[in-house]
Amino acid sequence: MKTAKTNKTAYCSMAAIRYARVLFDMELPEDVIGGTEEIFSEAPALVSVLESPIVTKDQKHKVIDRIFDERIRNFLKVATDYGKAGIMQEIFRAYHQYKNEMAGIVTAHLAYVVPPTEEQKKGMEQFVRREFHAKGVVWEMEERPSLIGGFLLLVNGREYDYSMQGRLKRLEQKLTWR
Repeated sequence: MKTAKTNKTAYCSMAAIRYARVLFDMELPEDVIGGTEEIFSEAPALVSVLESPIVTKDQKHKVIDRIFDERIRNFLKVATDYGKAGIMQEIFRAYHQYKNEMAGIVTAHLAYVVPPTEEQKKGMEQFVRREFHAKGVVWEMEERPSLIGGFLLLVNGREYDYSMQGRLKRLEQKLTWR
């Protein structure tokens, strides 16, 4: 059971998904991908340079050659040539999601008012594994006081709403539909 940092923008564009699948198919070592991802997250000015219309294609390629591992350079050059340097973080996020999907691991987003106990979390993990035929679960945890109580579980587009806010909304709908 892994717990991931909460990521408000968990959805990825189709372009990011396509590039992520190509990156996955390249079968690069994790240290190369992780190192590249780290460089992009720590150097936002790099993205500005690679996106700039003023910087020539050859200059961008030279920057990539100087900074990145040779095994990922061609991928970055193609992505930059097609104007995708600005979505590199999104591409890496889609890569990790796709990699987990291929390994049979699902991502479950849990919004709560009070953090669940380990026992509750294990019970939810068993439910998710059984329901989605998953080998593992990666958790994204988010504290959300607006739920009033209970929790909201999102997995593969399915929503399981056991929050007080959700129950009140359902009760309101029942009362207004009569």
